Amino acid sequence: MYHAIVRRRVRQVFGRANGGDWEAIVSGLAPRFVYRFVGDTPLGGVRTTHASMRLWFERLYRMFPGATFAPQTVVVHGWPWQTTVMTYVTITATVPEPGGGRRPYQNEFMQRMTLRWGRVTSVITLEDTQRLAAAMPVLAAAGVGEATAAPIDDRAAAGRS
Repeated sequence: MYHAIVRRRVRQVFGRANGGDWEAIVSGLAPRFVYRFVGDTPLGGVRTTHASMRLWFERLYRMFPGATFAPQTVVVHGWPWQTTVMTYVTITATVPEPGGGRRPYQNEFMQRMTLRWGRVTSVITLEDTQRLAAAMPVLAAAGVGEATAAPIDDRAAAGRS
C-alpha cells in the first residue's frame, strides 16, 4: 500500500510540474538535500538549497517553455524511513529556433530519489546528455542566453568542486 501511495504522489508532482507548478517539487525537498543533474550543460551541477533549486527550475522553464514530463515507469522500494524511487520519464517542449521558428524537443531521463519520511533527501538525474547538449547551440542562436550559462551549482558557489 505504501509503495502505491508513493508512486501516485510522484506522478501527481510531475503532473503539477506540467502545469508550471515546479514549486510542488521544491516543497517536497527535505531541509537538507542534494540534487544532482549529471552533465556539463547549463542544467548540470549539484544543488543543495531550496533557493538554488528555484533558480534552476526558473532556468529550465525559460530554456524549455511549456516543458511536460511523462513518467513512464515509477519503481518504489523500501520503507517510509528510507525509500528509493526510480523513475523513467520523457520530457517534451517546444523550443525557439534561430530566425523565429519553433521546433519540438524531446528527451528522456532516469532519476533516483531517496526519501525519508516523505521528504526527498537526494536526487540524481541522468538525462540523455548528447541530446540536451545538442539543443544548447540552437537555443543560444535563437537568443536564449542561458543556453551558454554556467550550471547553477552550489559546490562551485562555495568554492568546492
